Amino acid sequence: MKLKLACLLLCPFVANAAEDKVAVYLNFEQAYLSNDVSLFAPLLSKNYTIKQTLHIPGLGSDTLPVTKAQLLEGMKQNPKPSSLPRSKAESVKVETISKQQFCARSQTLDQVVVAGKNYEEKELRKACFKHENNSYEAISHTIDVYYREL
Repeated sequence: MKLKLACLLLCPFVANAAEDKVAVYLNFEQAYLSNDVSLFAPLLSKNYTIKQTLHIPGLGSDTLPVTKAQLLEGMKQNPKPSSLPRSKAESVKVETISKQQFCARSQTLDQVVVAGKNYEEKELRKACFKHENNSYEAISHTIDVYYREL
């Protein structure tokens, strides 16, 4: 009986903590895809890293690591918001690493035309965060892009 009472009292807080982390991730993703440096830069840790890997059928994979400075400079050069699909809250999975750190994963699907052929484009996105300076800062970010001919 005590266990049930404890769960009734604590479960909402655990759920709210997970929902807050989903909101942190969705805010981060929105800022990233906005290409607005003033929105995105404050969400990044000093040592933030990003890697994007393209998986192309029949050709293999290619990974492109980009430094924080390179990414922010690219955003300044092309401040137009990305047309990539945004993640939905229900697709975000949160993994607690420690009391101060967590990672969030999401997946999006889109259809694109490459060289006149239709492809499904699936993106697997992952960002890891650390609680610093009274907020969460992104410390790493990976994007895996998979193409499948339709």
